[in-house]
Amino acid sequence: MPRILVLAFPALLTAMAGAGAEATTDEAAIRAGHNLAISSCVACHVVSPGQTVQPVLGPAIPTFQEIANRPATSAESLQSVMKTARWHDPGMAATLLPMSRLSDKERAQVASYILSLRTQP
Repeated sequence: MPRILVLAFPALLTAMAGAGAEATTDEAAIRAGHNLAISSCVACHVVSPGQTVQPVLGPAIPTFQEIANRPATSAESLQSVMKTARWHDPGMAATLLPMSRLSDKERAQVASYILSLRTQP
């Protein structure tokens, strides 16, 4: 019996290290997504609770927290929208928004950040 414990212990440590690395990776992605959001998205969105700078474009555009709390919002749906998003105002040229210029990795990070704002179960 003790021999089994000796053999199982390294596997347990490896599994625990993997779980810790995943949490750290998720936290790093959320942090990176927040940094991207405050540099690329604040012109149109309130990107974080308590944001003191109000958006100058699109005052009716939902906050990131509102987007996060939509029942159908997922990482995949966010990334898809970010990839092809265009101005909604018919008075503006139909050009892609700044978020469409982000890399796939950056869009995934912003999506992670948005989903971290979810308050509804």
